Amino acid sequence: MSTFDCGWLWSLWRHFPNRIRFFFYRSMVHMFGQRLGWSSVFQLPFGLYVKLSRTPNEASAMEYVRTRTTIPVPAILDCPFHRWLIVMQASPGKPLQGPEGSRLAVASNEQLQNVRDGLTDWVNQLRTLSPPDPRRVSGFLGGGIYSFRIDEAFRPVGPFPTPAEFHSQRSDLKEYKIIFTHGDILPHNILADEDFHLTGLVDWECAGWMPDYWEKAMSLRAAWIRVVPWSEIVKDSFPVYHDDMILEQRIQICCTP
Repeated sequence: MSTFDCGWLWSLWRHFPNRIRFFFYRSMVHMFGQRLGWSSVFQLPFGLYVKLSRTPNEASAMEYVRTRTTIPVPAILDCPFHRWLIVMQASPGKPLQGPEGSRLAVASNEQLQNVRDGLTDWVNQLRTLSPPDPRRVSGFLGGGIYSFRIDEAFRPVGPFPTPAEFHSQRSDLKEYKIIFTHGDILPHNILADEDFHLTGLVDWECAGWMPDYWEKAMSLRAAWIRVVPWSEIVKDSFPVYHDDMILEQRIQICCTP
């Protein structure tokens, strides 16, 4: 991972051994951390946030997107011990969905259009990122896939050398383009300002190289397909994928715990 632009003090601090930095952050979380809802993110003093990531993919995926797109991702300050613990700066804006409810439910038509425009731009940018292997379905670093759609316990599956093996339980032989996928683009992971201009995309644990319809399917998984206006925004912001979406809905109804 490249050097993060975070000042000479942070650069000096990162020369300390990983073990010392790791236990310092863990101690700060235990003493001062305020957990954000049900997530594994903790707010610390001085505008810092610590995430105890459940995958090795997240920090690398964030830095990859930050350096290749204009999508706003949290600024990473430190990642000791193979990126399982991520120290970040606060990002501007507020989630579209939080403990107080859905901001989208009270947004004006103009504000909803701002969300559509921003999400369309993000999706288009992610789709331009070239995979390291045009056939392989995998997590961002080439290993297993982490997805709440596949395993609610969030255990990795795969990787798969081809989309056909990933779709082994499906009978179609359709060809799929492999694209970079956030894997969890939902309102609670999207930050926006007061006018609903998008200011940040967070929670990259599910990032990977997936079939091109997967991002849309994950943004409409489970009950989200019935949530208005979110479902309408997604349908306007992504390509159609009519047959794939119908099949995904049937699979989720039949097989999702």
